[in-house]
Amino acid sequence: MKRLLTTATLASALAGCTTGGAISGPTAGASVAKSAYESEILAVVDRFLLAIGNHDDEALDELLIVEGVSWIQTITPGNERAVQPYTNQSMFEPDPDADPFIERYWNPTVTVRAGFAHVWAPYEMRDNGERVHCGFDGFNLVFLDGAWRIAAITSTVEPEGCPALLPASPAVMRPRDGWKETPSQ
Repeated sequence: MKRLLTTATLASALAGCTTGGAISGPTAGASVAKSAYESEILAVVDRFLLAIGNHDDEALDELLIVEGVSWIQTITPGNERAVQPYTNQSMFEPDPDADPFIERYWNPTVTVRAGFAHVWAPYEMRDNGERVHCGFDGFNLVFLDGAWRIAAITSTVEPEGCPALLPASPAVMRPRDGWKETPSQ
């Protein structure tokens, strides 16, 4: 009987799950069109991009779950490379040739369900004032110890994708401020 009750409870919970539906926060509640946590989640993504681009390990440590695994795929017309994993911990490994870079995104889609969130958005990468590539970033976040943290990232690297992906105006890109490298727009 206990197993039947557990299965019934699970089925009831799953019946309320729909794609695109959002829970108002990390605790159970009614579905709403937009999560009250969207701005908080996007602020975490903004802070993460500033931390990784500015090589700020202290800030990165507050935002990233180091035990996670992220995934990247390089895509050029006629040549999609295999998806490659990398550990989140590797983002802390020193690179003697590293210099600050800028990664900005726009038009994010944010979905939230209980203590899970996903942000999907096109982005551009700049290094030394030059656009290197564009692509799509997916950020998986979890709500732990009272804060949203990034558990995994999926990312395409599309060196020839910028013409199709860039927004009409750089004014919609985020994060806007806080870069060690000066944005060249």
